[in-house]
Amino acid sequence: MQALNQYFIRHLKKLKQNGFLAVCYALLLEGLMIGYLGFMALFTIEMLLPTFVSVRFSLTKFFFFLFLFSFVLTALGHYLDMNFEWKVTKKNPLLWLGFLWTLGILILSLYKFPLLTIPIIILAFFSIGYLFWKILFDEESR
Repeated sequence: MQALNQYFIRHLKKLKQNGFLAVCYALLLEGLMIGYLGFMALFTIEMLLPTFVSVRFSLTKFFFFLFLFSFVLTALGHYLDMNFEWKVTKKNPLLWLGFLWTLGILILSLYKFPLLTIPIIILAFFSIGYLFWKILFDEESR
């Protein structure tokens, strides 16, 4: 087992020196971005036309694999001492499109809820979103 471990580490270092792992990191990053955008599109179609996507394709498995590859990307970036900088500006149109998409999905999902619970759910949703925003994008704490 020790010899196999040493062989794997030696081979991994060789791939790092050749630059192969850096290319894999860049391709995995682009693939994940496209995958998450595809997931958002499929999820939107599923919200507008229920069971249109889920009959043919499992969104849960798709999201699980995206999440798993996100951890692989994080581990590979940590090994290569590379990271993907998150620079989000409030004037970016993609940020506002994402916000409007999220709001639209939230409104569609709350369509048949009782009227008194909708403001509570929306307040909780945006409070959690603000918390994640502060954790991920707050410049002052870094």
